[in-house]
Amino acid sequence: MALGPNGRYVVEKHLGDGTFGRVLACKDLESDQDVAVKVVKGVKSFCEHAQAEAEVLRDVQRLDPERRSLCVELRDSFLQPKHHYCLVFEQLGISLRDFLKRNDSLGLYLADAQRIAQQLLQSLSVLHGMGLTHNDLKCRNIMLRDAQHSHAPHPRVEGAEAMRPQDCRIAVIDFGGAMFEEERHGGRVGTRQFRAPEVVLGLEWDEAADIWSAGCIIAMLYLGKRPISVHENQEHLALMERLMEAKLPPALLKQAQALFLFDDEDVDLPEGVSFTPDGALAWPSGAPSEEAVQRVQAVRPLAEQILPRHREFLILLQGLLHLDPKQRLTAAAALKAPFFTAGKLDE
Repeated sequence: MALGPNGRYVVEKHLGDGTFGRVLACKDLESDQDVAVKVVKGVKSFCEHAQAEAEVLRDVQRLDPERRSLCVELRDSFLQPKHHYCLVFEQLGISLRDFLKRNDSLGLYLADAQRIAQQLLQSLSVLHGMGLTHNDLKCRNIMLRDAQHSHAPHPRVEGAEAMRPQDCRIAVIDFGGAMFEEERHGGRVGTRQFRAPEVVLGLEWDEAADIWSAGCIIAMLYLGKRPISVHENQEHLALMERLMEAKLPPALLKQAQALFLFDDEDVDLPEGVSFTPDGALAWPSGAPSEEAVQRVQAVRPLAEQILPRHREFLILLQGLLHLDPKQRLTAAAALKAPFFTAGKLDE
């Protein structure tokens, strides 16, 4: 089977499926290179989303000719009959999500986590410098360029082995929801488990929301699993407070309360969120169930999940996952953290 004008892209194998459609490994007959073709379902909204992604990536490639943003390279786009919009990318290795799953969700060597984290923050530093927010950062959207790996004794789990990437270089993918500054709006964007508190609350957001998502990803590199995994707003916010051993900023909650007072139909109100009379998050009084209270209580604070000898890593995470977006580290500031500058790591 061949795709594209004059059958330029010959399909070799199926790489994966998603809500949008599927990704196929192809041979580009014109360049004789391996590529990945994202074939979008023939649904108008999906095609518009894909076209927006192509436009953003072309802007990034124009503004970043040296590719310091580490974004996946878009090589071509075309309309495949009937109504399937296709994006042609460089072929990559494996997503961080799949790599961590194959590693039995035990987390990576700290040195490997450091190299990946540094690249992710470099990418965001460049993208944010352009005024662009990704809006859907998660482990599925960070790819290792090479899937090859070796095995070594796990440094933090006795008797277990850890997979070590032979090449820690990454690429950031899926820019369908990315927005330049003038396009941003309030309300919720991205994937639930990686949303910043201001996004969960339905407030206006900026680059700091990407930083929170990056913090969740970087924590996951160490922990092997999501630091936050919930499906309801009130529990989500309570879990953030529990994880970071801090209360949500009063100013942030005050803004969220104002949304309820105005009850504007154009505002995306945070469903299920309630507050105490003095303006704090109503927890546990506002919990949807006793099981939700127990789930939050069962989560250990982040400071207890990071080994004492990895204090510099914890400090970085606390800066990336600050509940106040105004106090959260920028990507450029995070790159200067002792975790990246202090020298040899203790695994």
